[in-house]
Amino acid sequence: MTIVRYGVSEAIVSPAAGVTGFLLKRADGSFFFRVYGSNGDFTDYDIRHDDLEVTISPDAFASFYQIGDRLLLDHSPEVLGLEIGTDERLKERS
Repeated sequence: MTIVRYGVSEAIVSPAAGVTGFLLKRADGSFFFRVYGSNGDFTDYDIRHDDLEVTISPDAFASFYQIGDRLLLDHSPEVLGLEIGTDERLKERS
């Protein structure tokens, strides 16, 4: 166990490298990081890190969307039940 001075408090610190968790959004729009234990319990961490690298797992059912100038990350079209367009429909809109 390592104890450090974090601001005006003492904190117990442990490495986070390699930990798998979920980036979740609160109702107020802020994000937190949830780590599940093997028995289904979980620990939530407020995020203070300002440039944390994230890799989206292959089975995350996530997709990037472009709507005009807006770029979004959301669930995949299959999860959201979105209609899949054809290449011809996309060409008509261009």
